Amino acid sequence: MSLLVLPLCFLAAAFMGRAAGGPYWLWVNLDPDYFYLLDGLNILNLTTPGHVYHPGTTVTWLAALILKASHLLTGTEEIIAQVLGDPEPALRLIGTVFVLINACAVLVLGAVGYRVFGDLLAAWFLQMAPFISMLVLKSSYHVKPESLLLFTALMLSALSILALKPGLLERRSNRFIIAFGVIAGFGVATKITVLPVFILPLFVLAPSEYKRGGIGSGVRAISLYGVAALAALFIFTLPAIGAYDVFFAWMAKVSQGTGAYGGGAAGFVDWAVYPKHILKLFKRPAFLVVFILSAVTLAAAWARRRRGHPIPELEVRLLLGIWVSQLAHVLMVAKQPNVLYMIPSYVLSPLAFVLVWRLGSDLVMGSFFRFLRPGVAALLAALVISQTFAVSKLVREADEKSASALSPGYGRFSQCARIYAYPASAQSFALALGDFITGSRFSARLSATAPANDFWLEHWWDQSRVVFRSWRGPENLDAVLARYPCAIFRGGHWWVTEPLLKKIAPEIKFDENCSTRFETILTQGVGCDGKIR
Repeated sequence: MSLLVLPLCFLAAAFMGRAAGGPYWLWVNLDPDYFYLLDGLNILNLTTPGHVYHPGTTVTWLAALILKASHLLTGTEEIIAQVLGDPEPALRLIGTVFVLINACAVLVLGAVGYRVFGDLLAAWFLQMAPFISMLVLKSSYHVKPESLLLFTALMLSALSILALKPGLLERRSNRFIIAFGVIAGFGVATKITVLPVFILPLFVLAPSEYKRGGIGSGVRAISLYGVAALAALFIFTLPAIGAYDVFFAWMAKVSQGTGAYGGGAAGFVDWAVYPKHILKLFKRPAFLVVFILSAVTLAAAWARRRRGHPIPELEVRLLLGIWVSQLAHVLMVAKQPNVLYMIPSYVLSPLAFVLVWRLGSDLVMGSFFRFLRPGVAALLAALVISQTFAVSKLVREADEKSASALSPGYGRFSQCARIYAYPASAQSFALALGDFITGSRFSARLSATAPANDFWLEHWWDQSRVVFRSWRGPENLDAVLARYPCAIFRGGHWWVTEPLLKKIAPEIKFDENCSTRFETILTQGVGCDGKIR
């Protein structure tokens, strides 16, 4: 029962965070949740998903499966109509399933840790993985790859720990190899940026096979792992088979520029800023401290082995695998240093800490190390307390952002042309952008039912220009403004949008500024109170 405590705490924290964050269509939530929802509808409709750049197909086919499972007696067309008419319940349902999946994974990780280590304290440390950073927690309840990357990293940790059970890896080597391959295929199909993390199984599998049967067995283990991973990747990306060319073209573009998303000068990385990017990714204390402790422990293991003393080889190899995979992950992500991409490595940190703690008793402090157990227990208690405050802060900040986004109201501008720019808090904008990104498959349906006075400024693919759009496609901004007695312009990154807007409407002027803390809201012909001038 004690292993249920932290999974239940995770459930409570995730649902509290989601409730405080408000609707999925708010500016802070919509990207990429609405993209994956609409691609889930594309899969239900037996069409190729349009947003395959992560590739993220695990999110889309799970979304489709969840929607169908919740409407077993309902036809596809009716499901699509229901979701397009009211997307929020569908997103909440999918998000809830993702949270439950992750909670089960936390429970499994704790159970496996307790079974192998025989230590409840170690199992609890492992179960702190979703709380290691609030970035991990606040991603867990969204319909996006990071939610499933949490699941992937938790399962990778659990399987790696299970491989430590004496004799089990040797007796069940093929099962372990295939299981590691399936997890790797699932993870890469979810988001390509996780790829370096799957160096880890090589340190668990290959040396064990080599020791048992020589170099041939080691090569066989690596080969079988690669085949299993590729087969799983193919299966998990099968819904996007018609868009493989789009994904590979995107990967080629990203790899050919030194900046974000393939921008900037030609080349793979900008060496002038690359070291700074690496340091940025190591700034989170929980990640950096454990990474350094792991390096010290590995150095101690190497020194002990050189002196001819025995070491716990399986645990040392696993710790080395985690350390190398985390380093490789940092080096890859540093090209575009978004800490969101580091979630899988963060989730592996509690396992690394437990290994450092266990190995320290043999390699560093000997019998004295057992007296540190009360200190480790105190550290866990301090971590629980600090992360409780962190969850409280996360919920408070999410509530502030959602309240700010909802404060302007929408009914007061019902007579006006409502023009949105990324990212804007409006369900019509979330649907319009999501449909546009996923191939505009539902534009006709949305134009027949959505508000006719909602428009948006698109600069998604090319931020050197802006296209004024309605549900039906590009429109003339001046003509639309002439049709309505008033207009409001709303968007979050106005410093990007405003110069582009000036290109198509150089003389545009605004009457009032109704901006919130996070979004710019400007009006023409109407006051912030909704009264027509």
